Amino acid sequence: MTKLTLFVHSVSAALLVAALPLAVAAQTTTQEELLRRGNLIGGRPHASEPRNAATTRRVATTANADPVLAKYLHENIDVSRVPASQLPDLYSRFIEATRAQRRQWSARDWDEASDALARLNSRYEAVRKELPLEDRLSVRSYQGEFRTLQGARRVKDRVNE
Repeated sequence: MTKLTLFVHSVSAALLVAALPLAVAAQTTTQEELLRRGNLIGGRPHASEPRNAATTRRVATTANADPVLAKYLHENIDVSRVPASQLPDLYSRFIEATRAQRRQWSARDWDEASDALARLNSRYEAVRKELPLEDRLSVRSYQGEFRTLQGARRVKDRVNE
């Protein structure tokens, strides 16, 4: 390495170390703000248990409810009418139900859940620009986690064959 390259690396490292306290302060402030706004929630009710009317948010419920989501979330939801602001919570509850029930699911259950996720994804694509970046990132991580769990199950089934 040349002296110039070593100098650039040294300066870069020094700048990163100097910026670390600022990054920590910014992250702490953001978490405190989220907590004050109610967006940072510690424990949520388990998705496999029905929610009572007092804890359930009002979601678009009608006769056009998605039967698969109703099966997993214990609530009748018309995905095509869900407001953008409620999608992150729906994804969260859906993935919680997936985590809780995945070990008992058959291939048919996985297919049903995948179809339900596709309907949620379709609604998400229609309203995603209405969501803040933080919520869009959360939704994307839930989508990825579902596919990861599904893929792990497929691999396990093949290994067991």
